[in-house]
Amino acid sequence: MKPTVNVLYLPGTNCQEETVRAFAEVGAEPRLRFAADLLAGTERLDDADILCIPGGFSFGDHLGGGAVASVLLRSHLADQFEACRTRPLIGICNGFQIAVRGGCFGKVGLKVNSAGTFRNEENQRHVVDGDNDSPWLTGLGGQTLTFPCAHGEGRFDPGSETSGYRVALRYEKDSNPDGSFEDIAGVTSADGLAFGLMDHPERAVGREVRLAFFENGVRAVK
Repeated sequence: MKPTVNVLYLPGTNCQEETVRAFAEVGAEPRLRFAADLLAGTERLDDADILCIPGGFSFGDHLGGGAVASVLLRSHLADQFEACRTRPLIGICNGFQIAVRGGCFGKVGLKVNSAGTFRNEENQRHVVDGDNDSPWLTGLGGQTLTFPCAHGEGRFDPGSETSGYRVALRYEKDSNPDGSFEDIAGVTSADGLAFGLMDHPERAVGREVRLAFFENGVRAVK
């Protein structure tokens, strides 16, 4: 059987097609999970091997990026969301914002870009941390991967958090688009199961880069 991936679809999600396609290309069975069905109890969030929270502007980013969606996950769907955190989980852009506010990486935050504007960089370069052994990063340590950046609220701020996350990706020196602390572009949870990043590998031009993280995630649950 193919590994299964639940791709959460919220009002305002807009990257689901690229994300579903990427998981399908690496041999998984992705299926959309609509918020309305989850709340009605006709579908579940935690009945797959992997949870993916894709990019977009969930609930219009009212109250801040990912704020409303994270409350939904931590209240009405709390048990299911907690179950998902015991297996591989990936949050991309708005999905990263939701995962951060949902507590997947300790008490870190994502703030408005230091420039105060939305940044759209087609060829943003990201260096994969060589010391992070998360299954999402297997075989990629030290590599530089180029894929699009498109966000207005992605400035990583660890606050006083020291143990709830590990660095996964950094922007190349002098190419930090949002002012993130120590050029951090993505992190994993301390146990490596949850992976969050602000930019969009599912939109990368090159197939190898586009599928690298997704392939690793699927391989980890086969």
